[in-house]
Amino acid sequence: MVVLLIGTLSGCANVSRFEKDGLVAHGEPINGASETLYYTIFIEIDKVVDDQIMQAFLKLTPEATPILLAELNPESAARYLPRFVPPPQWPEHWKKKAEEDEAYAGGGFHIVFRNGRFISIGICSHCSEGREYPVIGIPGGNAFYSLPLTKQQLIDVFGSPSRLYKVNEVRY
Repeated sequence: MVVLLIGTLSGCANVSRFEKDGLVAHGEPINGASETLYYTIFIEIDKVVDDQIMQAFLKLTPEATPILLAELNPESAARYLPRFVPPPQWPEHWKKKAEEDEAYAGGGFHIVFRNGRFISIGICSHCSEGREYPVIGIPGGNAFYSLPLTKQQLIDVFGSPSRLYKVNEVRY
């Protein structure tokens, strides 16, 4: 999914990049919006320092019980999402690499585990030429937002960015 994101969005110009620890979000005015809307979030778990990031809630499907990002494991992901199957058009070495991990994908989520350890999560609303409605919640679970998020909603969920700047392409 991340590779598809990079390929799909690499032609973007004037994209906002929101960074905090192991979290990177990208946004731009989409769907006629007058403000930046963040449509993709990628988190490398090993790089997360601020506990607020891991205290965000996820709803892996509209019917799913919210789960803390910190409590996500292969069993909870498998309860709501199918195993990720690499697309047939991927080069064989990408497919082989993807098969080394235990990954789950669907509804705008792409979650990767390696040897049972949480590695990364990608959350995307406008990817792979489609539209998804992934839902994330603020720490405490008192408010939930469907992607894309405004800058303020992103801050509500994960805290203020350590760096916010414009880029010409989406890269992780």
